[in-house]
Amino acid sequence: MSTLPIGLTLSSNGRLSGTPMRAGSVPITVTATDLNGCTGSANYTLTINCPAITLSSLAAGTAGLAYNQTLTASPMGAGYSFDVTAGVLPPGLSLSTSGALTGTPTQAGTFPITITATDLNGCIGSADYTLTINCPAITL
Repeated sequence: MSTLPIGLTLSSNGRLSGTPMRAGSVPITVTATDLNGCTGSANYTLTINCPAITLSSLAAGTAGLAYNQTLTASPMGAGYSFDVTAGVLPPGLSLSTSGALTGTPTQAGTFPITITATDLNGCIGSADYTLTINCPAITL
């Protein structure tokens, strides 16, 4: 048999199991041997798909007040990089590649944005948001 992706094993009874560590397609050849020593082989392309990536939600903010929220993606532990891939963040806010959305918004309004998370294997998940920045409370 050719080399399986990291995290997968093929038992002597033909069971392929485990948790693959990377997405992609891998050509493999599997050879079976019977009790008489006769063999047969077959070629396969084993395809490991990316997991579905989901992002956390965003809370509303207030113009003139510090905003600090860290986005997360699941499944956890995959080392995500975050980016705004459509729309524009409110003036005064920025998104770090680690998912920290911070700053002090200077303008009230609704801001439609798309944020994309990319894991270490190149798997991508996106979420559309409408980030609301409320007006500050005005007292007379």
